[in-house]
Amino acid sequence: MTGIVPEARAVMERTWDVLIIGGASGSGKTSISRPLSRLYGVDLVRVDDFQTIMEALISPDMIPTLHYWKIQPDWRVQSVDWVVDRLKDVSRAWLPGLTAVINDHMDENIPMILEGDFILPELAVSFGNKRIKSIFVHEPSREQIVQNYLAREGKLQQHRADISHSFGNWLAENCKKYGITVVEPRPWGNVVERVIKMTT
Repeated sequence: MTGIVPEARAVMERTWDVLIIGGASGSGKTSISRPLSRLYGVDLVRVDDFQTIMEALISPDMIPTLHYWKIQPDWRVQSVDWVVDRLKDVSRAWLPGLTAVINDHMDENIPMILEGDFILPELAVSFGNKRIKSIFVHEPSREQIVQNYLAREGKLQQHRADISHSFGNWLAENCKKYGITVVEPRPWGNVVERVIKMTT
C-alpha cells in the first residue's frame, strides 16, 4: 500500500457512517476492508459471522435457504449457472437481516464497514441515505481468483473459481444498473487509496 502507513497517522475523517463492501468470494474484499477499518477507526462487520450464528441458532427447517451450503453438499458437482442461481437465492434471503443491521448502526450512531459475499447491489441502494455508501470489488480474471484461493486456502479450486467469476460478473453488471461503484483490486499496491477516493 503506497502513501498510507496506518500506524503512523491519525484516524481518517470519513464522509459515510456505513460503508458496504460487496463482491464475489475470492475477489479481495477482506484484504481491502481490514486496512480501511483500521484507517477510519470503525468496526469491521463480516456477513460470514452472521452466517455462522444463524447456522448455530436456527434450524434448516425454519430457514432452509440460509443453511443451503450445509444441507446441499452436492453443490460442488452442479453446473456453474445452477450454483450461481443458488448464491442469488441465499443473498436475497439475507436482505432483511442486513438491512436491520445497517439501520441499527445508523440509529445507534456506530459507524462500520460491512463486508461479505452475500451482499446484493439492491441492498446498497435501498436506503437513500448519503451517509451509507457502497462499493463492489470485482476481479475480472478467473485465473486470478484461482490464485487467490490457492494463496488463502492452500489448494486449487477450479470449479469454485468458475462460480465466483460468474457471480462476480453478474454483480458487476447489476452495479452498473444501480449506479454503484465497482473497483478492480489490482494493482493491489494502491487499491486502498483508490477505494478511499471513490468513497470520499
